[in-house]
Amino acid sequence: MKHSKRWSVACFETALTCCLFAPCAALAQAPKPPDLGQFSLEDLMNVKVVSVSRKEQPLSKTGAAIFVITQDDIQRSGAANIPDVLRMAPGVNVARIDGNAWAISIRGFNSRYSDKILVLIDGRSIYSPAFSGVYWDQIDVPLEDIERIEVIRGPGGTVWGANAVNGVINIITMSSKSTQGGLVVAEAGSQESGSLTQYGGTAGAAGTYRAFGRYTTTNSSLNPAGGAAADAWHEFHGGFRADLDISPQDKLMVQGDVYQSSEGQTLTAVLSQQLPTVATFNDPITVASGDLQARWSHTLNNGSDMSLNVYYNHDNRLDQGLVENSNTFDIDFQHHLSLNSRNDVVWGLSYRVTNDKLTSGYDNMWFPPQRIDSLYTAFVQDEIKLAESAWFTVGSKFEHNAYTGFDYEPSAQFVWAPTSRQTIWLSASQAIRQPSRQDTDIQLDAAIIPLIGGNFGVLQYEGNKNIKAEQLRDYEVGYRAQVSKRLSLDVAAFRSYYRHLETSEPGAPYFVDTPGPPHFVLPFNIVGAAHARTFGGEIFATWNVTSRWRLSPGYSLLRMNVIQDPLSGIASAATGDAPEHQIQIRSSLALRSNLDWDASLYFVGQVSDESVPSYTRLDTQIRWRVGGSIEFSVAGQNLLTARHVEFGDSFVVDYTQVQRSVLGKITWRF
Repeated sequence: MKHSKRWSVACFETALTCCLFAPCAALAQAPKPPDLGQFSLEDLMNVKVVSVSRKEQPLSKTGAAIFVITQDDIQRSGAANIPDVLRMAPGVNVARIDGNAWAISIRGFNSRYSDKILVLIDGRSIYSPAFSGVYWDQIDVPLEDIERIEVIRGPGGTVWGANAVNGVINIITMSSKSTQGGLVVAEAGSQESGSLTQYGGTAGAAGTYRAFGRYTTTNSSLNPAGGAAADAWHEFHGGFRADLDISPQDKLMVQGDVYQSSEGQTLTAVLSQQLPTVATFNDPITVASGDLQARWSHTLNNGSDMSLNVYYNHDNRLDQGLVENSNTFDIDFQHHLSLNSRNDVVWGLSYRVTNDKLTSGYDNMWFPPQRIDSLYTAFVQDEIKLAESAWFTVGSKFEHNAYTGFDYEPSAQFVWAPTSRQTIWLSASQAIRQPSRQDTDIQLDAAIIPLIGGNFGVLQYEGNKNIKAEQLRDYEVGYRAQVSKRLSLDVAAFRSYYRHLETSEPGAPYFVDTPGPPHFVLPFNIVGAAHARTFGGEIFATWNVTSRWRLSPGYSLLRMNVIQDPLSGIASAATGDAPEHQIQIRSSLALRSNLDWDASLYFVGQVSDESVPSYTRLDTQIRWRVGGSIEFSVAGQNLLTARHVEFGDSFVVDYTQVQRSVLGKITWRF
């Protein structure tokens, strides 16, 4: 590990020296489009967002708790990956587990396999059908190509469908028109190192494209016994995007990616084929995936518009001895039209089919191992103009899935702008988390229990084909204001009610003599026998202290009460980990016209089950731009890793550690 660190630092110093002495006058760079950091607070309050209603609308007029992370925010953050970028969004809890794994949630219920937020890339859902969550190590969009990330805190089911329960994270990439020319990025540091090579050009008179290749490596974290852990990470990502103006009314976007990854982890698991063995061992993770997406958009003569989005995704992942092979095809049609001067309607239809195959892992089997599932959806949403300064939006999503059949997700929003600089909004909505393969098809050997007489029992979790969809009813109120030319404020408060939360309830023990040594099975059935109440809120501000210095403080509060249903037995609910308090403050300072100093301070309170203590994290970065073509940056981070050891279907915190990380980066645009 020490050798790896010395090699990374040496590479960075060599690259830095070469670039410093390179003839900068020979470099050519197309003018860079203005970033949002150069805009006024009024401009920032009226940034166009699409994630709330699937149509463009000013952020200041949305009836939802939304936070926008801009490209300028990303550049100033010093982050090396998307999870670290998401830390700046209030109400989002980002917990690093090891060198290649994160637990990320919005408004609670956090775990490595969080399943109550929907993550999108350019409107394309990327959750795994095995557990309705995402593998964060596979979300590797080059940070330089992200236009913005829209983070909705609270339900988004009316327009996005199942699993948009506690929030939506929509990663929106730049058009290839905005990434013309060449781009080379070299990174080296104590934890991460990597490179990105990208080129964008024109295709005829009306088309543009970009293509990129990226390689990154993450060093092993520290082992509590000393030395390096087994969580090193190596990944390659290649992709392209093409944008074509077919006509003044028609636009076409096509993009695709290939991704490969090699990682490691340490597991403690029951070995089902060698009962009663429980072992702790290092285990490899390998990923090979690819996707292809096409989106056609058409503007009609009356100003309305429609779009058709089609994508295909293939994933092959080896993790915990289990091979997950899935293929997803999705087609989505959307139409936005103004019926009259008061009614602005968005409606759409979509169909998704998933074909997946899951092999048996060390401690789990799947029945059936292979299945094909279809998802049919339709939605409609109408924004009704009540007055010049008041709007009422009502709509619903209607779905038919392979697990629970028909579900619906209605919502209503009221937005009032008493002045041009103030907005008050209220919302009420219902959302669902539809069951996944993990809920219905799994048989998991979680633990070995010694019994009298030398016998043993296997604690076994069993899926439930009749489990209900988890349901949320949510009520929110918010206030946005541009208090002055230098200060803006955004406040949101919520009260949420959950039903049919997943629990495990014991069944009647039974004896098994084959296969393997004779033993008792102590079954726990997966059911939905708990409910919960949560409340809290988020507040954040943007304060331009001077023309060169901006402060962005934020605070979020979350209180949870998970309750067993009265008619259940001794069910235990999986609540996940969530801190009650989170505080952040970001500082952006322009020391000179080409020299920036940015710092972010995060305080994260103790999680609800007390497994991870409260901690403070400090990120800082110095960025120097040379002649508009080259950027040098050095970022430092104070990392906390809460290493989890697998135990059955949960990850128990084994220990926490703090590491300091330094990352140097050179960016050359030509």
